[in-house]
Amino acid sequence: MSQIIEALTNNHLFSSLTPEELERIAKLIFLRSYRQGRTLFFEGTPGEVMYLIHSGQVGIYKSVPGKDDLLLATLKPGSFFGEMSLVDAQPRSATARIAEDAELVVITKKVFDQMLLTDPGITSKLLVALLKVALGRLRSTDEKFKSLKPA
Repeated sequence: MSQIIEALTNNHLFSSLTPEELERIAKLIFLRSYRQGRTLFFEGTPGEVMYLIHSGQVGIYKSVPGKDDLLLATLKPGSFFGEMSLVDAQPRSATARIAEDAELVVITKKVFDQMLLTDPGITSKLLVALLKVALGRLRSTDEKFKSLKPA
């Protein structure tokens, strides 16, 4: 469990949580090892899991018709992905593939929904942090599109 707490502590999503809150979460989630090349999920498939990277790297890819998948990002320790699947019931927006042998903390939708009922204080802190990240990503994407417009 100490590796899970270490992974949570090293992730800014959990920075507002107390040590006691981190321990409560750590009892509900697990750490799993994955080999390079393993696809965790495919774009368009249902999702019910969020991941935190404890070690290794994960590539996030977007399908491009008639071409190879486009690498959107290579995520490193301290990053997280798949969080939208905890909040909405929409298909995955991208594909995630292990780029370098990795240890990932796995948080399932079932556990997250359970925490919403039993620990609303913890989950409200996590939801605010997730919202901030989502808004930051949206603003970044908006800026990229603005740079594409002719002057």
